[in-house]
Parts: sequence; C-alpha cells; structure tokens
Amino acid sequence: MQPDDSTDSTIERTLRAHLQVFGCQMNKLDAELIRSVLAERGYSFSASPDDAGLILFITCSVRDHAENRVHSRLGVLKALKRRHPELVIGIMGCMAQEHGKALLRQHPHLDLVCGTRDFHGIADLVDRVRDGQRGLTAITSLEPPDVARDESQRPFPFKAFLGVMRGCNQFCSYCIVPYVRGREESRPAAEIEAEARALIADGVKEITLLGQAVNRYDDGQGHRLPELLLRLDRLPGLRRLHFVTSYPSHVDQALIDAIAACSTATRFLHVPAQSGSDAVLRRMNRRYTTFEYLEMVERLRRAVPDMELGSDFIVGFPGESEQDFSATLALVEEVGFQQSFVFKYSPRPGTSAARQYTAQVPDEIKRDRNQRLLRAQEKISLAKNARHVGRDVEVLVEGRSQRDHSRYTGRTVYNNIVAFPGSKEMVGAFVRVRIASSTALTLIGDRVLEVVP
Repeated sequence: MQPDDSTDSTIERTLRAHLQVFGCQMNKLDAELIRSVLAERGYSFSASPDDAGLILFITCSVRDHAENRVHSRLGVLKALKRRHPELVIGIMGCMAQEHGKALLRQHPHLDLVCGTRDFHGIADLVDRVRDGQRGLTAITSLEPPDVARDESQRPFPFKAFLGVMRGCNQFCSYCIVPYVRGREESRPAAEIEAEARALIADGVKEITLLGQAVNRYDDGQGHRLPELLLRLDRLPGLRRLHFVTSYPSHVDQALIDAIAACSTATRFLHVPAQSGSDAVLRRMNRRYTTFEYLEMVERLRRAVPDMELGSDFIVGFPGESEQDFSATLALVEEVGFQQSFVFKYSPRPGTSAARQYTAQVPDEIKRDRNQRLLRAQEKISLAKNARHVGRDVEVLVEGRSQRDHSRYTGRTVYNNIVAFPGSKEMVGAFVRVRIASSTALTLIGDRVLEVVP
C-alpha cells in the first residue's frame, strides 16, 4: 500500500500560518509578537494565503479605507474556505476590538475575533476552533497584553520595533485608538533595556521605540522618554535609535536635549500637526495651538539644526473652512516638512467627533484639499531632496528595490529613502552612497563608495 501523502500535506498545512498586517507600526510589532506565540506552538509561516491552514488579519480602525480593505480581503477568502473547510480565518487588532461579534455576523466564514489585549492567547483560540468551537471572540481582557517575544520573529534581522508603551489618553475627537487600545501603560525601563540588549545580541543595529504617543512614556519609576533614550544610547552595538509617534505638546526641552545628546538618535521626528488652524485643532481636541507647534519646532531646530520633521494632516474635518485649510498650507510651508501623510476625514463610530459634528465637508472639497496639500508637500520634498544631489550619504541597506530589482534601497539617518546599485551582501550593512539625482520620495545613488564599519 502506498503512503497517504495527502494526510502529511494536511498536517503540514494546518501548522502553516499567513499573517496580513494593516495600519500602523504598532500593528506590525503585534504581528511579530503573534508570530512568536505561533512559532512556539510549531507553526511555520507562508507569504501566501493559498497554502496556509491559518490566516490572520491584524487590523486597523483609524480610517474607513483600512477597514474596507479588510472586508474586501475577507470576501475573497470565501472561495478558499469552501475548498479547504479546515482553514481557520481570524481577525485581530483594533477592528476586532471595535466591532467584535458583528464581524462574525457579517462574514460567516470567519472563525475567530481577537482584540488588542488578547493576542497572547491566539494559539489556544485556534485550537478551540479546530475542536469545533467556531465563532469565538476574545475582546474583553482589561490586562496589559503579554509582550514576551522571540527576537528572531521579525522581518529584518538588522532592525526592530520595540514597544515601550500602549494605549492613549489624549482622546483626540476624531480618533478611535483610546477606545480600542485602552489607556496609556508604560513598560519598566529595565525591561525595555533588557529587550533592547537581546535584540542587539541577535544582530539588530537600529531600534524604533513605539507608542501611540511615545513621548508621553513614563514608567512611574523616574524614567520618561528622555531618560530612556539616554539609557539605550549607551548600549554597545546600537547604531540608530528612533521613536514614533510623538505628540506635539510633549516634545519638551528635556526630550530635545536628550535627542541632541544621543549619538544614536536619528535626525527625523514624526510629530503630527493634523491642522494649521487653531479653530480646527480645538474641535479635534488637540491640546496645542499653531503658535505652540511652531515654537516647539524652533526649539528643536535650535538644539538640533539638521533635524528633519514629518507630519500627519487631516483635511475636511467638520467645519473646516477654506481659511482654515489655507492656514494648514501656510504651516506646511513655514515648517518645511520632509514628508507629510495626508488623509481625508472620515467619521469613526464611537468617537466624539462622529457624535458631535454631523455636518460634513463635501467629498469633492475633501478630495480637492487633499490633492492641494499633497502637491504643496511634494514641492517641498522635491526641493529638500535636491539638496542631497552630489553629496555622499550613509545608508542602512534594507534590501532589493520592489520597483527596480537592479537596485537596492535603504534609509539615511534623516529617514530619506535611497535607491542605488548594490548587492545582496550589503543588506543589513551601512554603506556610503553618492547621490546623483532625486525625486520627491527618493534619493537616487549612482554608486556605493564604501561599506561603513
């Protein structure tokens, strides 16, 4: 009798997982933590859903567009589920936390819904589904999630995210995050340092500290973000230290001084302004004025003259007039952001803005302002990147370019994307590249001058 290869194939497929990540860097870190949990149970991972026995979506609820993408992907999986009834499909993260059982009703082929604080139990949930308990939800935990990780479960061996805090207390009127991620909770500095040391020992050269409002980090034991940066800056082997996302009114002088003092601190800071209009900022419940934002930028650039800045903006917030939008354009021009992410406002159920402001800016005006702001930022980015032409820049090589496989890409200490002729041996190394041309998004190098020790 011939051996039953199909049985072996089914068993192998059962322990093969495919993860799709939507949204912010915190979701990407959560995906790494989820991979750690599954790897401990013997799972391997597939880049394709077609040969996986477990498909998990780590989701975002910040904007309609992010949720719509998940619903669309779930719809596509119906046919795969029919072909492989044993396939387990789950939604995790913010969308799961927000909608819960409603997702199971909307997508009958969905097996489980797991929220932002319950992901450490995902392997047990999957086992329960396979034992016949379909339609499971885990969205009720009030305890901080277990953030223990397998340091090797990350996409890049030479760089890593490190979560220092979770949740948010800011309650911006448009934002769902405090409701789905919970209140701010900071990890002890000693625990963070121990994880950083383990990552560095595993080959990490660049660490990005994560928090919804990361510069509000405070472990209650005398360590705020400035002290944490200085502590991590001393770790042997660490080359770059970055942190996102910062809340403008908490970029205080102590933090600015710490950035200036840290040899590893990158020279790029993402500090979302969201609007240049004080009236709109008040309705957004952003706790600063445009004047205070500009004052923060001035203090930062006085201490660190070469600091580059990035921002987020929401256009078409309820009540935004053309004058309000013009104030945003003026802020972008005055600050000279290296990059800006621009979003059209969409009401998020459960937020105070959705309840309070029912009159919406027309969609055609939102689209127009979105394009005008993007064009203004593109003009600034083009001019900023052109200044690098003819210069040599140091790049941490991340891998082969997705657009042009003859080139490799990486980032500078200023967060510039650089494309250049390289080789796979350079991946994970620092190299010095001569810049020959530029676009609004990319510096283009014509040759590598040297590998930097």
